[in-house]
Amino acid sequence: MGIFTQGSAGMAKPFLRGKTYWARAQRNGRTFRRSLRTSDFAIAKDRMRQWLKQLDAEAWGDRAKYTFEEASEKFIAEHYPSLKPASRKRYGISLVHLNLHIGPKDITEIGSAEMSAFETARRSAGASAPTIRRDLACLSSVMTSCEDWEWLDDGKNPVPAFLKRRARRGLKESPPNRRYLTEDEEIALLKAATPMVRAAMAIAIDTGLRREELFSLRWSQVDIARGMITTTTKTKNGRARVVPLPSRSAQFMLQRPQHIRSEFVIRHDNGDRVLQMNRGLKGAIRRANIPDLSWHDLRRTAGCRWLQRDRRSMEEVSLLLGHSSIKVTESVYAFLDEEEAATRTFPATGTAD
Repeated sequence: MGIFTQGSAGMAKPFLRGKTYWARAQRNGRTFRRSLRTSDFAIAKDRMRQWLKQLDAEAWGDRAKYTFEEASEKFIAEHYPSLKPASRKRYGISLVHLNLHIGPKDITEIGSAEMSAFETARRSAGASAPTIRRDLACLSSVMTSCEDWEWLDDGKNPVPAFLKRRARRGLKESPPNRRYLTEDEEIALLKAATPMVRAAMAIAIDTGLRREELFSLRWSQVDIARGMITTTTKTKNGRARVVPLPSRSAQFMLQRPQHIRSEFVIRHDNGDRVLQMNRGLKGAIRRANIPDLSWHDLRRTAGCRWLQRDRRSMEEVSLLLGHSSIKVTESVYAFLDEEEAATRTFPATGTAD
């Protein structure tokens, strides 16, 4: 058994050298020391436990065994700080479900049978195929990390092959949504909305801001004179960007001046920020008799207008929307090329029989 610096309650503890925690253990008369490479006690204690487990296994010529739950904890401690906010949220949800079903499993025992059982359980709970694929993509990221940590042999991540097989049987991403507003639909929708909802929808269409970016927008980010909005770094990809502020949206903003106790542009009368406008959107949709529309479709409308009406390049639209790469923008708006090709007229090349 490893012998570590003891705490007051007799429990093994890491010890500090400067600002970094270290661990110490003895094996067959030899003393082993190792930097735990952190100044956080909780992380150090977890790493110390894992190191001791590895030493015990190596003493018997075995590889240490780790559960998926242990792998999840290490993944969270080491990789969460480098993930985008949206990825952290998505991975957090997936890890809850994965640990519920396979947490106690040894990572070397996770294979097709376990993933099939997980898929069945998630479907029974009402999860869609794209959601299950995202859960399994999270599992794959953890398993790849296990390879990096030498907890798992290289090439033993079973998830990619499983997803490839299951994609042929329905476990695949949904096709991209193509819905966007025509100009006539936009006029009808804005006319049918209440004043605050009308302003928010118009700004969403004009700027392409994501819903959270719009509802968390503060006056300090708005430059009316220059016609620009600067987002914060709390975006989906963690990068700030500048988007245009057309005169229509600027006028909507100025019609509702700043609140004495609130910095939010879109706000309630008491100054509180708006969290969502689903009820207001649904009411406007119903009164305008416009089918099948979500809040995100307003952002897609912005991208379509920039590409079709303003003839901006795909690179420009990618920057304005804050996509992680131009490939994302091209995949989202590829359907516009199909629509243009379908409506294009060609000169007649022959006569009808």
